[in-house]
Amino acid sequence: MKADHPGNWCWGWSRVVLVLLLLVLVVLSGGCFSKPKPATQDLPGKTAKERRPLLYDRKLSQVLVYYLTQDGAYLVPVTVTFNPTREVAKVAVEKLLAGPQVDGLKGVMPDGVKLKDVYLLDNQQTVYVDLTKELLQVKDNGQAERAIKAMVLTLTSLDNARYVQVLVEGQAVPEVGGVKLDTPLPRPATINSLLKKDNQQGVQVYFNDASANFLVPVTVALPPGATGSDLPRAAILALLAGPPPDSRLVRTIWPGTRLLDLKIEHGLATVNFSREVTGYGGGSAAETALLNSLLFTLTQFPEIDRVQLLIEGQKREYLPEGSAIDKPLSRPEQLNFLKH
Repeated sequence: MKADHPGNWCWGWSRVVLVLLLLVLVVLSGGCFSKPKPATQDLPGKTAKERRPLLYDRKLSQVLVYYLTQDGAYLVPVTVTFNPTREVAKVAVEKLLAGPQVDGLKGVMPDGVKLKDVYLLDNQQTVYVDLTKELLQVKDNGQAERAIKAMVLTLTSLDNARYVQVLVEGQAVPEVGGVKLDTPLPRPATINSLLKKDNQQGVQVYFNDASANFLVPVTVALPPGATGSDLPRAAILALLAGPPPDSRLVRTIWPGTRLLDLKIEHGLATVNFSREVTGYGGGSAAETALLNSLLFTLTQFPEIDRVQLLIEGQKREYLPEGSAIDKPLSRPEQLNFLKH
């Protein structure tokens, strides 16, 4: 047999080397030795997309915050002002934690609690509010209930905020002071309930606090002759009846005033009172409480956005202290206004 020529041997070996090189290239192109890709949750910007600050589309300079009456019995919605900002939710929580800067009201949140963060998650209407560990020091159920309720009411007063999830140091906790916090909390059905039975039907109205300085929303039982099918009328009758004797609240409409008629058409409620409605005779505080309690009580109903007040069936230009009532009145922009 003829021996292989040296050139043939070299050519064969070259082909082997070439095949091996091609195999290496194939393996490398398959990614077997490529650098591992980061996990999805570690991708830059992924957390920022899911967790985002609660910002308004425009700057606002006021918000509704809930404090306590001086006796600690009732939550009071208060309009507070601040420098215009889009971080309205953050400012609202900070104002709530700081407490009212005015006599006649008390803070509802425990001392020492600070805000760590407030944010949304994508495609949700739940506000996450992260507070410091001092919140866990609350052991009294009544204090915890009022504090959490005030937080939920304050935040769900903002647009597009339907639920509130309270966190402590970034973590969900099962409860604080006996109040369950393991799931997002919806806005409470009532703010201050004076109903005596769980299944009792009621209506929300606004009375004065004990010092007659602040309007307090309370849910009271339907008065005699009122029905749940006509809640606006029931609300006015409840206003005229005044607060329950043991409530420590003050009526806003003069005793003896009667509702002569109520008509609701195209968003306008025309309320006809008897002449006793001006029995207070004067006093700007009494007049403001009369009008504001009526306006806030009636405009809570979606079918009403304006109120025309009549006295004995007639329009009057002014009330005794000079408040104009010759034209329909809209819901005031501010409730229990506090300028900080």
